[in-house]
Amino acid sequence: MADSDQGADRVFSDANFFEWNFSIKANSSPWSVEEGMTQLLAHESAEGFARPLAQAVQADAQVIHELGKRRTPTALAALRGFQAMSTIDTQRELAQANADLLVQEGQPDPPWASTIGRVRVDGCWWAHDQFNETALVLCAFSYDGDDAHAILALIDRTLGGGLVREITLNMDVDMLLDFLRDAHEDGEDFVNEPLDPAYARRLIEDAIATSDELLEDRQFRLRGMPAAYRKMRALTLARARALSDVAAPPEPFPTTVEIELLKQNFLASGAASGLPANPATSRAVDLLVTHFIEDAACHPLHLGPRRIEAVLGLPTLSPDQIDDPDVGKILPEVADAWIAWTAAERGLDSDATARLEEAADEARLRPSSAEPEGDGTT
Repeated sequence: MADSDQGADRVFSDANFFEWNFSIKANSSPWSVEEGMTQLLAHESAEGFARPLAQAVQADAQVIHELGKRRTPTALAALRGFQAMSTIDTQRELAQANADLLVQEGQPDPPWASTIGRVRVDGCWWAHDQFNETALVLCAFSYDGDDAHAILALIDRTLGGGLVREITLNMDVDMLLDFLRDAHEDGEDFVNEPLDPAYARRLIEDAIATSDELLEDRQFRLRGMPAAYRKMRALTLARARALSDVAAPPEPFPTTVEIELLKQNFLASGAASGLPANPATSRAVDLLVTHFIEDAACHPLHLGPRRIEAVLGLPTLSPDQIDDPDVGKILPEVADAWIAWTAAERGLDSDATARLEEAADEARLRPSSAEPEGDGTT
């Protein structure tokens, strides 16, 4: 059989499977439909094997087209499910257009069609360490008090837009709130605060975008990805869209001019007064700041222990790997001074500053890995 015939059979079979699922959900609550749809959109087998996301997106688009050609109530219901839950904007629009055509032709909308996804946001909170390297984001929802539920995401913010390390759905919102209030890491109590829904949306969407990218990139071997990540992904993104019309804008990243001013201010500060006033020191500052920006993807002032360990532990910053021996020799002193200066600029207390300094010491004591950067475990 030709590949095109096999592909058509697969699309036909997938569309049948969606219709069968929605025949079961015909008179369910919108919340029950969402719970089922997020698992369908995971494209994950019972054994935990999942289609690559790019293939899953293409398969969903083909199924939407196929469902649009079927004049059945279950096809219409499945299209309404895609309209509410698809992770792709254009697919939600395509599903709606196909569903609306079926309604115009006389097919009855499912009873939940007008309410699915129209949840009330009952609250957003977060807990984070003082360096903003780890964040716990909790968002609670309900259908006007019914089917209350909350999503709790643990986000590692030291990598790109953040990485989803854990994700939990629970109907007991109070239990998750208690967990959030007790959150701590390495003996440090987290800061607990209410969270602006638009900012929560950005944190969640950015973290899922980064997680998707690294999950699909074979250069990376992600550790600690939540077992429920694929099954929770569509529901989590749908709830993120319900938080606000648009996500909060990202924190402004310093421009090239602002970065140069930061370097000048550092070199003129008391923290740098013990450093030699020579070109090697300036080049060492350039090298250090460039690595914080490009490798840690962070503002060079907003450092935390893990970002410091990640950058100072890079093989390329080992003294024997730096082309200019004068730069390699002065770099450890420059790094210590930069860390102390950024801590003072941010108003960190002595304990927090000590943690940053300890991280720098540990990074230098740890043997540098010769493994290529892209092949590392994240």
